[in-house]
Amino acid sequence: MRIFVTGANGFIGRAFCQAAVAAGHEVLGLCRSANATLPDGCQKLVGDLEHVPWDEVKRFAPDALLHLAWIVTPGAYLNAPENDSLIGESEQLFRKCAELGVRHLAASGTCIEYAPSDEPLKENVSPLAPALAYSRGKVAAGNVLQALATEKGIPWSWFRIFYCYGEGEHPNRIVSWIMSKLASGEAVEVKTPDSVKDYIHVNDVASAMLWSIEKGIEGPINVGTGHGIRILDLTRMIATTVGADPSLVSGANPPAPDAFPITVADMTKLTSSGWSPHIPLTTGLERMCQTSPAAS
Repeated sequence: MRIFVTGANGFIGRAFCQAAVAAGHEVLGLCRSANATLPDGCQKLVGDLEHVPWDEVKRFAPDALLHLAWIVTPGAYLNAPENDSLIGESEQLFRKCAELGVRHLAASGTCIEYAPSDEPLKENVSPLAPALAYSRGKVAAGNVLQALATEKGIPWSWFRIFYCYGEGEHPNRIVSWIMSKLASGEAVEVKTPDSVKDYIHVNDVASAMLWSIEKGIEGPINVGTGHGIRILDLTRMIATTVGADPSLVSGANPPAPDAFPITVADMTKLTSSGWSPHIPLTTGLERMCQTSPAAS
């Protein structure tokens, strides 16, 4: 299969490209910079969503699209105005790929499209209630994808990714930030100690998306583990991983409010197709520790 990937040199993009090439697929990765590094075996295409070199995409003749490019800078992305412009840019991408004969359109969404719930979140059952510019933009882009793909009769997948972590993530993402602080001997007070999140390793995210595209699984698809962990317990686990003094970890009292106090995926749709995550949280944290300059 030939797969065209946007955001190919991003955190998830790199993992997906590596997994796809390892599985024997051809990959064309769209990157903003000519200096971007992609996994061995990937073809690099320099451009962005506003300036896609479509002639080169046409020559590649992709069978599938995986659209990952979006603003994800920690501390900025949730309410960034770029979220609005990315909706239209994504629509143009989907339309052009449909015109080129792409046979499967896939893109990444987010778990915070869902309304907060104490129960595991399930596709086509749990209500959506996007409250931030990021989640509103993702819902809008997902709706555009569904409408266009349905109109054209093209299979489509919308991946609602839960809390992704792993080697190579931005240093200000929560797991890396906590790991760096504790490895340096600094105390960490968890602002929302009792919040429960579903953490999934980036390689398992890549595996889930590739599996879905290969098997032709359609519609909204949760990408998580189906298991949640309290942020305080996660932080203690990180402390153990880096060999930090457990007393460095504490929970805020009173805790800060969290708009999403429990965010755990119902993974029935994907696991019933034969897919399952393979990297336990302890293993994933150990891998991060081994590759993190701050933790080594």
